[in-house]
Amino acid sequence: MADERRKRLLDQVFRYRIALQKYLRKFTAGAEDIEDLVQESYVRICTLPPTEVVDSPRALLFRIARNLAVDRARQKIARATDAVADFEPLNVFSEEAEPDEQVDLRRRFESFCAAVESLPPLCRRAFVLRKVYQLSHAEIAQVLGVSHSTIEKHVAKGLVRCRDQLRSLGLLDGLESASGDGLPRRRIKDGESR
Repeated sequence: MADERRKRLLDQVFRYRIALQKYLRKFTAGAEDIEDLVQESYVRICTLPPTEVVDSPRALLFRIARNLAVDRARQKIARATDAVADFEPLNVFSEEAEPDEQVDLRRRFESFCAAVESLPPLCRRAFVLRKVYQLSHAEIAQVLGVSHSTIEKHVAKGLVRCRDQLRSLGLLDGLESASGDGLPRRRIKDGESR
């Protein structure tokens, strides 16, 4: 008799699968969680003693599923806070620049790109091939079909013009002496001011 009652209970419970899945969407984030909770609810109902009388199988199923969802949410919160607490003694730090420094670096980079873009076409191509792609002067001369000395002059010209443009925007202040950037300095002729 108890086995027959259990079979009827399980038959009734399995009928509510779709409704239970919809109900559990309120408590969970993903379909995987919902399926896990449905299965775990079925397991809990199957472990009820065969002599247990259930007046409303649907209510029992939904109550078990809700309690499981709430317990799972509590465990996730506890794990999340435990994980954060574990990092404190590690003195973990980020190697990324601070946000304001990132903004400044981005502005400097965009200004440098604009300076390179303003170079004459042949000078820009030689400068980019040397400084970005790190080709040798001989390789660049071969690619562009000009002499080695012409490439040297264009690269130097590009460096000077980019430096001057960045300096005029106030973006090299304090960087040149600190970094030893090795940019060629423009000679000042008699009577010319910086």
